[in-house]
Amino acid sequence: MTDSTVQSLEIREPEGGCGNAPRAQIVRDLIVAIQSKDLEHLHQWLSPDVQWEVVGFQKLDGLNEVSDWVTGARDNISLSFNSILTHGREACVDGQVTNIRQVSVAFSYVFRFASTAKTAKVDAVRAYLVSKPV
Repeated sequence: MTDSTVQSLEIREPEGGCGNAPRAQIVRDLIVAIQSKDLEHLHQWLSPDVQWEVVGFQKLDGLNEVSDWVTGARDNISLSFNSILTHGREACVDGQVTNIRQVSVAFSYVFRFASTAKTAKVDAVRAYLVSKPV
């Protein structure tokens, strides 16, 4: 497992990735962008009309609502990945993030890309978030 830091965010990578799934790196970078509030990177990979559901809480319609949701979240201090899986137009990732208030959130994101093209943007996301004190 490798460790790295992005803008004060400690990142622990998943173990045993095959390195043969280009979308795995895209999905990993999307999660890092969400957790570090890197809107420029999010805008690069999310469709302007992305449909984003935080299951059980809210639905976000379009890139502007997603951007507001991301920037409104508390700053995070650590991020660890458990797994990243991709197949065709879909990808999923799970792990855990801890914010500056020491609240830990287990997450699972399911991404759907607009097509199987390598440059396709994400047009739908389902996020499952479970928070707990550290």
